[in-house]
Parts: sequence; C-alpha cells; structure tokens
Amino acid sequence: MTKDHHLFDRILDVTAYIAFGLLLFSWFSVCAEVIFRYFLRQPIIWVVEVTEYIIVQITFLGAAWLLRREGHVTVDVVTSHFSRKNQTFILMTTSAICVAMFLTITWWGAVATWGAYRENLYIPKQLGMPKFLVMLVIPLGSLLLAGQFLKRTRSALLTWRSLGNQSQKQEEES
Repeated sequence: MTKDHHLFDRILDVTAYIAFGLLLFSWFSVCAEVIFRYFLRQPIIWVVEVTEYIIVQITFLGAAWLLRREGHVTVDVVTSHFSRKNQTFILMTTSAICVAMFLTITWWGAVATWGAYRENLYIPKQLGMPKFLVMLVIPLGSLLLAGQFLKRTRSALLTWRSLGNQSQKQEEES
C-alpha cells in the first residue's frame, strides 16, 4: 500500500469515527428529547432539526468508509452466474462510472455550497442554520466516494488483467 493510499484510508477512518460520533450524539439527543417531552413536559426544541442535519452528515461521511469495506448492498442475481473475469470487468466498469458520477456531484455540490455561502443563505427553521454548513459535507463526501471508487477501479483492473493472464497461460498449456 502506498503512502497516499494509507493517508486516504486514515481520512476515511476519521470520517467514519466522526459519523459514528454524530450517530451517538443523535441517538442520545433523541432519547433525552423523549424523556424531557413525555416525562418532564419540557421538549428540547432543537433535537429534531439537528438530527435532520446529522442524518445528511452521517450519510456522506460514512459512505466511502463503508464502500472500502464492501459493506454496501449488492444485487448479484445475474452476475453471480458470470465467470470471475467477467464479474471483475463489470465491477471495474461500474466503479469507473461511479468515479465520474461522484466527481460530477463533487463539482456541482461545491458550486451549490459556495453559492449558499456567498449569498449568505440560512435554513428557515428554528435554529436558522447557515445553509452552506449543512451542504459542505456533500462535495466532501462525494470526493471521498470518488476516491474510493477510483481505488476500487484500479484494484479490479489489476485483478482483471491477472485473470486474463491466467486464462491465457492455461490455454497455452493445453
């Protein structure tokens, strides 16, 4: 593993820890809100709104880490019948498409976030949160996803080439 890959993996670990911390904070906040609302008749007014923002943060901060662990749901009903080489080719191709897609989301997410910052937009709710603070995680998380899909594409390409070389050697031997 190169130094860059190691640094990238550590960044994904940090974002996953942040996402987990936000999840715990959200869980405890909601539990406290329920207790305060139903037992003390004093609801905590900011909990629902903050939890809404946290859900977005958790999604974009944890997605690349989850992809690195191959933890996303896959539907392989059709591809499970393909050869390993063809499965690897499909993985490589779909991963490359995802790199392009998430780089596009990164670009447009950064443009939209910058626009919200420049125009000083606020979310019209109880807390009046600056909109760019909530949006900032979208280009960041998308860039991390693009990076992880790029690593996945490279790995699949190397595996695909290796499988091609193995099948070529088997044909030569027979």
